Amino acid sequence: MTRFGRVCLLAGSVVLLGAAPPRAAAQAGSEFEWRVQLRVNTVAPSNIEATNICFKTHRFQVEPETLPFMRLLASGSFSVNPSSSHQVPVQFDTRNMNVGQYEAVIRVNCLTCRSEKGCKEDHQNLHVFLTVLPGLPSWTNVYPEQKDGASRSPALRWSNVSPEKKPH
Repeated sequence: MTRFGRVCLLAGSVVLLGAAPPRAAAQAGSEFEWRVQLRVNTVAPSNIEATNICFKTHRFQVEPETLPFMRLLASGSFSVNPSSSHQVPVQFDTRNMNVGQYEAVIRVNCLTCRSEKGCKEDHQNLHVFLTVLPGLPSWTNVYPEQKDGASRSPALRWSNVSPEKKPH
């Protein structure tokens, strides 16, 4: 039986603005896709999980540790016991980014898997696709009633106020 280390995603903590949570979809070989949608100026946590399904403890390395839109919040180098997993917290950050599509590849290497007979796969690629969406409108310069979706103009709102209290 062929055994190998594998990478999974725990991505339930990244909010996808009403869509399904980001997920890893198995691709040919050892490639996974992670599709994320976030609004501009958003910081969102998530995790990458490495699972060791071999019979010995193995050493893993996540590379690179920093992308233009994501960074690891813990060491990218760690050991995983047999039949166990290790989570690496990550942070997506769309501050100072433009609306659009971004992508990068994260490689999770098992540095010692090939030393174990029958433990063949030594890495997996995690292809990250980030869609940066427009931000929500700023409500700092509108009337309080407009925050809940009301579309009243200031002229309509002041029609029931005595003349001496109307703004000039």
